Amino acid sequence: MHDQTTKLLMKKVKKHKKWTEGVFVNPVYWEVDGTPYYMAGFTKNNESVATAYLTLGEEKYEEVLEAQPNLALFADLSNNIFNIGMDWLKIPVSYYTKPLSIPVKGADPKVHRGSEAFAQLWDNQQKFNALVKGYKDYFDNDVLIRKQLSEADVIKTQETANMVNMYQYRTLRILLDHNDDIKSFAAYLENSDHWSTLNGEDQKFIKGITDNAKKMRANLAGLELIENEDFAQMTQLNYDLMIEKNKKIIEGQRQYIRYPKLST
Repeated sequence: MHDQTTKLLMKKVKKHKKWTEGVFVNPVYWEVDGTPYYMAGFTKNNESVATAYLTLGEEKYEEVLEAQPNLALFADLSNNIFNIGMDWLKIPVSYYTKPLSIPVKGADPKVHRGSEAFAQLWDNQQKFNALVKGYKDYFDNDVLIRKQLSEADVIKTQETANMVNMYQYRTLRILLDHNDDIKSFAAYLENSDHWSTLNGEDQKFIKGITDNAKKMRANLAGLELIENEDFAQMTQLNYDLMIEKNKKIIEGQRQYIRYPKLST
């Protein structure tokens, strides 16, 4: 968005804010019949309380109704991807690679199963990291350069958000299904001569990753996913489910559009 465009849109949206609120204008737009529409938001205590859909000219009711679902969906899902993804990217590689580099030859079968489960967690982490890094590169170096959103951008963002859920599911499922095995693997490492090769944070991670199974089960339930033994089928089932859920969510968000006032 050019600075002049930003200034004009901010000036317009500030006319509709309450004195206790902050405002923002997203830098991407959805074009309707040649007119770019931007999404703006009103915030209080860092939480969005209302939205606005703006052009540099006069907004039209029918055009706002067309632009709103695409702009709102892209904003909501991309924010979720980054909020979750950036936390995952902060996890040091050594948390996985250092424990997995310690040999478990001759150990109890339970230790071997725990090592294999921990390797699955690492594989899942790498796939998740690649997903988020790829999306961030696309967002920063493609979307924010051209700024005009298309249906392909909305679809890509929906697909990425679904995979974020799927990788969270897979991690939680491994931790719950192999909780005792991973604990045995951690205990074996702690009692081995190689334990001192791990730094304090590496040790804390491998010992603590299986803690609080109750919270993990709650987080798993909170994802509200359809479970299926086939990962590809499960991914598609939950993508379709997400599409239907999002339609209802975006429709419900229309009541929070402060500007322009939509007919009821």
